[in-house]
Amino acid sequence: MIPGFVTSGLELWQGHECAKKYFRQRLWGALGTARSFFTETECWRQHLALDPTSGMDPPNIRVRAAQGFEAADYFMTGYWVWDKMIKNLAAVGYDGSNMSLEPYDWRLAFPLLEERDGYFTKLMHKIEAMHKTTGKKIVIVAHSMGTPLVTYFFAWVTSSEQNGGGGRGHDWVDKHVHALTNIAGPMLGVPKSITSIMSGEMKDTNVLMGTFGSMLEQFFGRRHRKDLWSSWGSLWAMLPKGGNKIWGNGVDICNDATQCVNNSEINDSTTTPFLSFTDNLSDASVSNAGWKLKTGDSKQTDLENVISDYSKKSQWTVEETLTFLLKWGTGIGQAHAGTKYHALGRLNKRDWSDPTITPLPKAPNMKIYCLYGVGLETERAFFYKKNVEDHCANNNKPECTTSLVDLPFIMDGSVEDNEKNIRYGVRLADGDGSVPLISLGYMCVDGWKQGHLNPSGVKIITREYPHHHEFLVDDPMRGGPKSAEHVDIMGNIDLSHDVIRIVTNFEIIKVETKITSNIEAIASRIRNHPNGRSGVKKLLLLEKKKQFFSVLKSIFRKLRRGGKSMREV
Repeated sequence: MIPGFVTSGLELWQGHECAKKYFRQRLWGALGTARSFFTETECWRQHLALDPTSGMDPPNIRVRAAQGFEAADYFMTGYWVWDKMIKNLAAVGYDGSNMSLEPYDWRLAFPLLEERDGYFTKLMHKIEAMHKTTGKKIVIVAHSMGTPLVTYFFAWVTSSEQNGGGGRGHDWVDKHVHALTNIAGPMLGVPKSITSIMSGEMKDTNVLMGTFGSMLEQFFGRRHRKDLWSSWGSLWAMLPKGGNKIWGNGVDICNDATQCVNNSEINDSTTTPFLSFTDNLSDASVSNAGWKLKTGDSKQTDLENVISDYSKKSQWTVEETLTFLLKWGTGIGQAHAGTKYHALGRLNKRDWSDPTITPLPKAPNMKIYCLYGVGLETERAFFYKKNVEDHCANNNKPECTTSLVDLPFIMDGSVEDNEKNIRYGVRLADGDGSVPLISLGYMCVDGWKQGHLNPSGVKIITREYPHHHEFLVDDPMRGGPKSAEHVDIMGNIDLSHDVIRIVTNFEIIKVETKITSNIEAIASRIRNHPNGRSGVKKLLLLEKKKQFFSVLKSIFRKLRRGGKSMREV
């Protein structure tokens, strides 16, 4: 069992003086988290942040994932995550001898999980040991970000050690893994990862208006949130994938959150914006005088130019938004670790977490079950404004300017349009409340049906669970046994039955594709849209180029081992 983002506990093993009393206690994932946040906010933030340039531990701080089933059975007292799943599995004969929960430091970029903690090596050995002791293939059950982590692991374990992988060969997955059960996996990323990195905001922070919102800004303002969240490489791993081909068509943007229609705003000649700016400032009125670089002056001009160029755009596509993040690097440019480990279009292990580029392993006997919820409003696109300060408030001189400050761009929570399903500056679409439908389902119903992304024809079964909220007195914080919300679905009774069928192979015929949303129509429109057609051709060319250079490297290595010089090669 592989948990998702933020749902595993994190424990302190080394820290500053202010945190020494928390040694081997949880800084994340316990009631003490809230207590330390409100009483020692800065100390708590310092110890949960990663170094922004290395993506690793800051000096003299070591925070590590809690271990065992207790690491993610409950996020905190009364708020279950894996507990119901573990109990259901125990009821059909599973225990600590034949199942395990493999928590990890969910803050880290995927490559650094191996570099710092040896996570993938340990996971590989755990699967091999369980396969050997039981004589059976393994079922991997992953929730949320756990699924992209598993597909990254598949690419790692089957890649050669020379290429930074585990070196077990292309058939390792087929020999060891019976099925991957993907529960609510954001295979194409999460839109709110962009706003979290860019300005420390999302719909939830915008909704907190009035007194509570002011308190949040006082204790943990957007700049502090941005600095903390952007230091987590995992958030960069969840940036939207697939580019304008998938996110720029607008075919999943609906007039209501549950039924997408032929939207009159969509046509074949435009790209749907991911960020729309609402302010009316003219280009000439905005300077960068108030923006402060965080790492000296040598790169200030380049970063100011990036901000200046982008401040003139009224709309950004998803590709433009990602390019801005990679260039801006949340204020430190491309020295930021997020830009190193998650860059666009690079044909190496940085793309192992991108299913639109990296194909599934050659495992013709493995199955993938995509199980996710639908019917909940979910963040899809955003309205922003320039974050400016007026240097002319008490001065009528004509040379006065309005300058962008750090943060240069922030969400505009005042935008409301119920007809277009826009609330608090967020355009909503169907999904599970955290991950939009297009990210939950596109790869399952279409992307992995394409030969270049599924070369051995791994069978994909997709099952959707419509959301039905029910209040329960004995579990008042949750949505009831039919909830399809992103975390609540771990206790959804129908999904629980399906998971039991998958891991026991009992009545497995009942676990067949069942789709209630219009994800198939969305996928069809993406295929037939000009952006989609050109995107597919581009990805095929990238894959062919990747294979070509892989063959060349193999030939060079063999010839060099034969004693030939590079000139002779």
